[in-house]
Amino acid sequence: MTMTTPDENEGVVVSEDAEVAYEVAALAAEPVPREMTWAVRLIIGLIAFSAVVVVVMVLRSDDLVRAWAEGNPSAKRILETEGLDALINPPNDNRVSAPAFIAPAITLFCVMAGMLGVLAVFLRNGFEWARIVITFLVFISVVASIGGILTGPPVTITVLTVVAILIAAGLLAVMWLPANTRYIHPPHRIRGAVADD
Repeated sequence: MTMTTPDENEGVVVSEDAEVAYEVAALAAEPVPREMTWAVRLIIGLIAFSAVVVVVMVLRSDDLVRAWAEGNPSAKRILETEGLDALINPPNDNRVSAPAFIAPAITLFCVMAGMLGVLAVFLRNGFEWARIVITFLVFISVVASIGGILTGPPVTITVLTVVAILIAAGLLAVMWLPANTRYIHPPHRIRGAVADD
């Protein structure tokens, strides 16, 4: 196995064997398959659609609290007798109060969007670890989204969340297509090394 390293001054691949250096350069110039382009587009689409979901959650935050109160007998009683403001801003610490929905949603979105945006660049450049990390993050997001749906949010938020889950499922399917796997693992190629035949 002949290892290739980047030349510090030139930024080119150097090797003692000219044939191996030519093969490495040819492999590096492989076109990105359209399946990989679609995977990156789905990541961008998922980030954009998740932003829409968060904006709708902010705009419909009162409806989120009402939906939560319907499933909590103590909160429902307070909502019916004293109104929504008594749940959002309770007069003392011993009363039932609505959980914070918006701050965690915005924080989770910002962290996930940032991570997925950076990982998409590595994925497009053919790094297997990026595909694995994106798969893990998307899976965790889908599980959290399903958990959110089970709490009974307003119909609008439920529908948007289901659409986001479908986009995430499409992303996972496209990311693991054989064309993308061949791009990430071309024959006889390991990143930075070419096997001698």
